Amino acid sequence: MKVWAISDLHLSFARPDRRERHAARWQDHALTMERHWQDAVGRDDLVLIPGDISMARNHRELQPDLDWLGRLPGLKVLSPGNHDSWFGKVDSIRPMLRRSQRAVDGDAIQEYGIVICGARGAPVNVDPDHSEADCQATDRAIASAEAMLEAASRLREPNMPLVVLWHHPPFDQHGRPGPWVDRFEASGVTACVYGHLHAQLQWSLAVQGSIGGIRYHCVAADAIGFRPLRIDGLDTH
Repeated sequence: MKVWAISDLHLSFARPDRRERHAARWQDHALTMERHWQDAVGRDDLVLIPGDISMARNHRELQPDLDWLGRLPGLKVLSPGNHDSWFGKVDSIRPMLRRSQRAVDGDAIQEYGIVICGARGAPVNVDPDHSEADCQATDRAIASAEAMLEAASRLREPNMPLVVLWHHPPFDQHGRPGPWVDRFEASGVTACVYGHLHAQLQWSLAVQGSIGGIRYHCVAADAIGFRPLRIDGLDTH
């Protein structure tokens, strides 16, 4: 079993959105992703998808996107991003998922001997002039982080990897950590996958690699060439 990750799929089969208006690389991006996915991912592999899965406005529009994901190989674990307006309470999402799909949001699951938790997160805000709305978003993200890590601790057994799906970058563009990073480290998180970034400059500044004992990976689809990224060190037999 191999572990892969890719975020920011921005699927929109029910209401086609020509995303090449944002950048030429997005032309026919779903076809590109499908080809790369089929070439790389095995039926028994695990694929982590930290947010911005679908541009659907409601659950009816979501169905073709879930169908598309359901036909691809691997067990997919989904967590919400800022564009996933259809993603309500996770308990209401799970019943509509396909057999090869799971969801986490402020909680945790165990699959293939790996504990997986996740949440939308929030932008890192260290500006002293931040707004009340920014403070509220940060507080919600901290609460989600604490809830998911507590749930993970109840599932985790000794030597079991713990992976966080966190849509927004855990650090800002200057490498300064958000208040959730200390919580990740205190909980012994093994790896964190995130997305949200869609510009070359953002990718070049994104925090990646091992920091505080945690391996961070930016897996926004266009940042990784619309092909799932192999996450080393989590494979099981």
